[in-house]
Amino acid sequence: MLRKFLLPCLMLGVLSQAIAAPEDEEVEAVDRTPESEIVVGQSVPTSGLNADTGKALALGASLYFGRINARGGINGAVINHKVLDDASDGKRALANTRTLLDKENALLLVNYYGAAAATEVAKSGVLTSNNVALVGVHSGAESLRQSPNPNIFMTRTGYAQELEKTVQLLTGNLGITRVGALVQGDADGEAALASLKAALQKRQITLAIEAPFDAKSGDVTKATGQLAKANPQAVIILASSKPAAEFVKRYKAAGGTSQLYGISLIQFEDVIRYISAKNAHGLGISQVYPYPSNVQVRLIREFQEDAGPVLRSGEFPTYAVLEGYLSARLAVEAIRRAGKNPTRQAIYNAMAGLGRVDLGGFAIDFSNNQRLGSKFVELTMISPTGTLTR
Repeated sequence: MLRKFLLPCLMLGVLSQAIAAPEDEEVEAVDRTPESEIVVGQSVPTSGLNADTGKALALGASLYFGRINARGGINGAVINHKVLDDASDGKRALANTRTLLDKENALLLVNYYGAAAATEVAKSGVLTSNNVALVGVHSGAESLRQSPNPNIFMTRTGYAQELEKTVQLLTGNLGITRVGALVQGDADGEAALASLKAALQKRQITLAIEAPFDAKSGDVTKATGQLAKANPQAVIILASSKPAAEFVKRYKAAGGTSQLYGISLIQFEDVIRYISAKNAHGLGISQVYPYPSNVQVRLIREFQEDAGPVLRSGEFPTYAVLEGYLSARLAVEAIRRAGKNPTRQAIYNAMAGLGRVDLGGFAIDFSNNQRLGSKFVELTMISPTGTLTR
């Protein structure tokens, strides 16, 4: 029992080493056993604007891989989880991918962050030429979904589905017709904006105002002023956690009275940590995974058992930790099905043949050669106490 609860703490320490490592240095998430190991690679931002979410995705994967290693690994081989920092830069994510495949001999890749990274990697052809699977991308961009790369297995639904549900609530239930948007100037922000406009156009509504901001600096000052002046009935926040939190705080201070809603790029725990529950209260967020505190779902009970000490620390956003954890579970299942001495091709074939996998109250479905594994969306709102209402 002691070992079970020490393991997540050890993984947390290992991730801290990864975060502190030099810019391009790979870091191992388990002790090396060179004669019998399976390398799983991951490129996420552990520096820059989206570092907290990137660290959480890596931590979630490490927690599950650590659990498997503590039980003897897979067919006697331990999982060696290598995490590289891409700072949300697509070209750097591609360079990391080449390093993981060519130098580290990774047999599988898990949970990259963002449309920029996934698009750069996909269009390079490096996944198909190496017959390697990438399990999970922290993005809902339609460009990744309308013509999916056969080597990328998506574990979350798209921005189109998220924003359709939000717009339906605003227009159908609340009668709102004047909608504005805060738009992060990167691949994910622009993709989400296109999905928002499509959902509004479906209802013959034109976006009242769109206020962009620079994704690298995260400075929302000008955009906040533009939206506060327009003060539409609702503002949709198409941004990641830090700029979203700063906008919410500044917008309310400027006297903006719009209802505020965001997409799943926003980690509610981070928003609360940045600006307090009092300031975050009332922010609606669409979610693409089950609530990480909903113990009625078996997946969540198992997740909490493995990640308990980390979740209690409050340092990492739990939705993102859950996302990394879930992708690692799928990866392990594929490695197991690939048999002893697995190859990249064998693991890819196993992923392609997974079909519908019930993870315990939450299913991922890759049946019929599809790569879009989930359609789950639910709307949540931050309460005055800092929890989510659903």
